[in-house]
Amino acid sequence: MRRVATLVFAVCAFAMPAFAAPKCPIDDDAAAKAGGFVNAVTAAVKTEFSCEGAFRVLEACQFGSTTDNALADMVLTKCEPRFLPKALPATKAAYEKARAKCSKIAAKDGTMYQGQAAVCMARTARDFARKYGTRS
Repeated sequence: MRRVATLVFAVCAFAMPAFAAPKCPIDDDAAAKAGGFVNAVTAAVKTEFSCEGAFRVLEACQFGSTTDNALADMVLTKCEPRFLPKALPATKAAYEKARAKCSKIAAKDGTMYQGQAAVCMARTARDFARKYGTRS
């Protein structure tokens, strides 16, 4: 019986799909045309119409440094207007609480933590926009 259970576990473990990180849509040609990879990613986030699309580019192309702060700010400018102006006080309080959790990441020493905190804040804004925001 143990062999059967072990076999079933092994088959299930190897048959599960692997979750891969999203692939950055910026290729070498786009980076060259924009004058560098950072410029290309910045342009891609800026030109994305939607909050969701801007966050997807940030998530897939993040740098793991303070460079992500500017990209995250761009995402915030696309996501926050979808929910924040008409949000109830309880929603605003929940949003600030979630942002405070992200800020704790930045308290650690190192620029990668600054970038992680920025991406966390952008993710939080995206999540609140999904849940409480308008479609436009």
